[in-house]
Amino acid sequence: MSKQIEILESRLEELYDEKNGLEDRSHKLRMRKKNEQRLMLGNYFDVNSEEFICQISSDDCVRLKYSGDKYGELMSYQLNYNWSRDDDGERVVDSKVYHNGSTYETMDENMLNESQARFEFMQCAVDHNDDIIAAWNTIEKKYDKLTETFNKPIWKLRESLTSQQSDIAKLEKKALRDKLSGKGVKFTKSETGRLPELEVRWDWSISRIKALKVLRMTASGKSADLEIIQKSNRWDDNTKSYIDTEATSTFDRVRMDKVEQLIKSAQRNSQLVS
Repeated sequence: MSKQIEILESRLEELYDEKNGLEDRSHKLRMRKKNEQRLMLGNYFDVNSEEFICQISSDDCVRLKYSGDKYGELMSYQLNYNWSRDDDGERVVDSKVYHNGSTYETMDENMLNESQARFEFMQCAVDHNDDIIAAWNTIEKKYDKLTETFNKPIWKLRESLTSQQSDIAKLEKKALRDKLSGKGVKFTKSETGRLPELEVRWDWSISRIKALKVLRMTASGKSADLEIIQKSNRWDDNTKSYIDTEATSTFDRVRMDKVEQLIKSAQRNSQLVS
């Protein structure tokens, strides 16, 4: 790796750390906002029975449930919000109460207790609906102003990251092509015991490549003439067996994007010889 690429990658890491730090702070603000909205909802709903609970399931929904029931619910109060161009954010516009019907097979006090809990829950919704919507939107606007201060710096950092990554990619591509046009590259077997293969024509691929070198590249850089050394076998009359050997061949106008894909794959599989 060249010194210039090392410097750029070091700066890239700094940019990532800076961006991640800002995104983390922005995320924490959003979590604080949601928690504040949950707490606000919890202040408006209550039923006068320990048999039932008003569960704040999210920052915009309250559910009436039997205490200890993890899944079932009797009723729920749900805020509905949409995007408002005037306020540049999501705002609650109205709400709904969902009533899950029940079937009673036993006529006892449980019917009355449940009906009373439902009534008290609905009474909370009727009495406080306007206040809840106003409070939710007030919290939303407050945190919108805080998180907005992070948007522009994060956007600029993302631009810088994209530019830095592009510069690094260009330098790496040039360094690779310089190496291919010089000494070339050598390969070793993967963990599965295979050597790389390359598509030299749309209908022709060669395998067991041990080394590759660019002899001549076109002016556009899109294709090149290659010298490729392949692992081969030949019959040895003395030993009466096949022995490993090498075969060198040249291939004209092979697409460079195929060669670069081969190099990247070999890097991932630890097949490039330093």
